[in-house]
Amino acid sequence: MFYQQSSKILEIIKNSNNILINIHRNPDLDSVGSATAMYQVFTKMGKKVTLICPHEIPEDFKFLKGAKEIQTIDFKEWAGKPSPYDLFLILDSGSYDIVTGSKEIKLPDIKKIIIDHHRTNNWEGYLIRLLDPQSSATCEIIYQMFLDWGIEIDSDIATSLFSGIASDTVFFKYSTNSKSTFKIASELLELGAENDKLVAQVFDNLDFNLVKMMGECLRKMEKGNSLAGKYIYSIVDNKTFVKYGEQKGAREIVANLFARSVKGFDFGIILVEYEKDKFAMSFRSKKNTDVSVIAKKLGGGGHKNAAGATIYGSIDQVIRKIKEIS
Repeated sequence: MFYQQSSKILEIIKNSNNILINIHRNPDLDSVGSATAMYQVFTKMGKKVTLICPHEIPEDFKFLKGAKEIQTIDFKEWAGKPSPYDLFLILDSGSYDIVTGSKEIKLPDIKKIIIDHHRTNNWEGYLIRLLDPQSSATCEIIYQMFLDWGIEIDSDIATSLFSGIASDTVFFKYSTNSKSTFKIASELLELGAENDKLVAQVFDNLDFNLVKMMGECLRKMEKGNSLAGKYIYSIVDNKTFVKYGEQKGAREIVANLFARSVKGFDFGIILVEYEKDKFAMSFRSKKNTDVSVIAKKLGGGGHKNAAGATIYGSIDQVIRKIKEIS
């Protein structure tokens, strides 16, 4: 057995009939992949399963089986209402606002199982929490849990899980436990994971305006120095964000490809003003710099070498906060 909680989680699922599964805000492939893999397995068990997300799923992710079933919802509309669901599976989400999209919105009162790999996970009030910070992606945890359950993993399930792992590791550039990650990836490919489809749909399918937006992130890059080390940072304002069609994916792509890769710098921060005076931040660092500590001070979280947060204020105020906190 990979996880001692596996059998208890399976028992609860078998005794549940109407299951809710989240995809977190600003959805990535680990969130969508883990949710769609579970959707496929649970529907085969005869369970009624609903997939929800506070934000629209990128069109490029809809090649995964089950992704087209994801409903975009506003959690505020659920406040105070009775729920038809008897179980809420919360995946790849370190805190409730990652699920709802806002710290001002509370979750519906449903028994919860948390499955996550973020070491800054701060959930309370759950039935079971399966937290494995040594996994590079939540899809790794779910794959091993499926093995504990004796699930037959077909090509579609394997593709969902492989896509989440490949995305969260930036095609194996980042990995908490490289030997385990490569072993799991190899096993999923043997089970029929469609790597070529993933590459064609996601990595070789960038929108022109997305690339232009990435160029703006790079053009605005600056240097800084702090107690945590030397860093680069880039801040893209809301006007530019809107100009290029609100390309939310640009921030993560630039963070993954460049934020920790500049010679002579320890970490990088990429910020985009999604709304007036509201900035989404992505941190990436070289091995010895723990950016999760910085992100946590700003109300965010994540991993040692990859983290995120949301920060409020004008660009000048945000720059001051970065210099103070980092």
